[in-house]
Amino acid sequence: MINNKFISLVFLLLLTCYSNLFAQDNAGLKIPDGFTANALITGLGSTRHLIITPKGKIYVRLARTVNGKGTLLLSEKDNKATVVGGFGNYGGTGIHIWKGYLYDASNSEIFRYKLNKDEEVIHPDSPERIVTGLVDKGTHETKSIMMDKEGNMYIPIGCPSNSCQISDRQPGSQGMPGCPLLETAGGVWQFKPDKLNQTYQDGIRYATGLRNVVAIDYNTQTDQIYVMQHGRDQLNNLFPALYTVKESAELPAECMYALNNGDNAGWPFIYYDQFQHKRILAPEYGGDGKKEGDSRFIDPVAAYPGHMAPNDILFYTGNMFPEHYKNGAFIAFHGSWNRAPEPQKGYFVVFQPFKDGKPYGDWEVFADGFSGSPENTASGRAEHRPCGLAQGPDGSLYVCDDLKGTIYKISYKQGAMESVVTPVTLTTNRSNVIKSAIVAKHKATAVIIPAAIRSSVLSGKSIYIKNCAVCHQTDGGGVQNMNPPLIKTSYVLGPKSKSINVLLRGLSHATVDGQPFQNVMPSFSYLSDKQIADVLTYVRNSFGNRATAVKAIDVKNAKLKLHDK
Repeated sequence: MINNKFISLVFLLLLTCYSNLFAQDNAGLKIPDGFTANALITGLGSTRHLIITPKGKIYVRLARTVNGKGTLLLSEKDNKATVVGGFGNYGGTGIHIWKGYLYDASNSEIFRYKLNKDEEVIHPDSPERIVTGLVDKGTHETKSIMMDKEGNMYIPIGCPSNSCQISDRQPGSQGMPGCPLLETAGGVWQFKPDKLNQTYQDGIRYATGLRNVVAIDYNTQTDQIYVMQHGRDQLNNLFPALYTVKESAELPAECMYALNNGDNAGWPFIYYDQFQHKRILAPEYGGDGKKEGDSRFIDPVAAYPGHMAPNDILFYTGNMFPEHYKNGAFIAFHGSWNRAPEPQKGYFVVFQPFKDGKPYGDWEVFADGFSGSPENTASGRAEHRPCGLAQGPDGSLYVCDDLKGTIYKISYKQGAMESVVTPVTLTTNRSNVIKSAIVAKHKATAVIIPAAIRSSVLSGKSIYIKNCAVCHQTDGGGVQNMNPPLIKTSYVLGPKSKSINVLLRGLSHATVDGQPFQNVMPSFSYLSDKQIADVLTYVRNSFGNRATAVKAIDVKNAKLKLHDK
């Protein structure tokens, strides 16, 4: 008979092996041989972009303030980082250091703070306002910051629109002639680094035709600003006769552009098709998926799969990494949420080799595993989403995650055998185990739809997959900070009229059960009364929800009340 001591010994051996396995996995990341990764700190909040000073201090920009601070100062020692200070009572993305000043961005202004000899902010409560009055409509609102060798300051300004339609995100709506939104958005503006209170009138519209740029860097080899564009969405939703669901998930490419003064990348009039390798006329402006766009628009220097959301680009100039990486570009792909019902993609850092100042050869996945598992990636339920990149004074690569506020440090040591133990790894893997158990339990529970509403639910499901899943996901879980979940929320389980009015009127920058969401939901009033009733019945009786069905007469009555108002 096997005694209890033997069982305990076996258990301890298995637990030791299990723990060692976790300890050797580079903070949960998959990286090339010879590299090691550390999770320096986690739980900081929504960490967007970061900068490492020559003396190794870490400044991190937060999308939302934590304890009244939007920028955090961290100190690093023994592969751990601690917060030692903070300032700025505003959220944002951009951060940069230039000639003794730290430049910091909200979503509408650029500030600068003087640094002392220890690279610390001298007057954290009284920054200088360098630029003010930039467009912030709550969509594509981030402002990144970059300098060239002369100190010219470049600020990308995203356009608060998908494709400049007359009725934004409405099926079949045509594009606004000339797209007047481009007057103050949809490009890169150049400003002076030391002139106070500049507005649009003081700047130069350096490049235009760029829907939404978050990733920007200066290439010292070519003396050019490089950007990565977030491509447009919803080709199938808006023009189902021209694009399949799969084409909508794959198109258009996420593009890298090398910019010169006066360049026009063509948005919203064209998009770049990475399969046909050419500019394609947008359907809002007379395109059919085949017609080629105007040759006056510049081509990208590299193109990547659609909807992976490039949020930072960094040209590597350090000496730690092998020669292969010298002067090439690292790109942080935040990961997609708008490929549904196709699997989501991204959630990794890739490397694009360069030769003679130009992209050379295929791009490579450099650091993967941020999402936690392939299943998490496919579903869009990532545990971490890489957002910002920075190079340390020793040549290490820093990556921040804006989902759980983790900062990773990736270093190179040829033949390194030591593993780095981090507190993140065990939590990440335990989380996966717990999630798998929950999913298995959920799948094992049969969902019985009452016969009286079965046909309505089935009809509503097809409407949901076609119109709603791209934002709220096939599992109804939504997208953090972007699109609210549909699982047991007050909007879903509350009065029918509340949900009906949302579909009829749309919803902008909603706060759902205390959580803010920034995406704009368009009106779906073009659907019939029965279609609206069916899709709401489906939502109210799916994803663990149980609520009364919505009837076509309910929708009709809601329309009458809106008309009376």
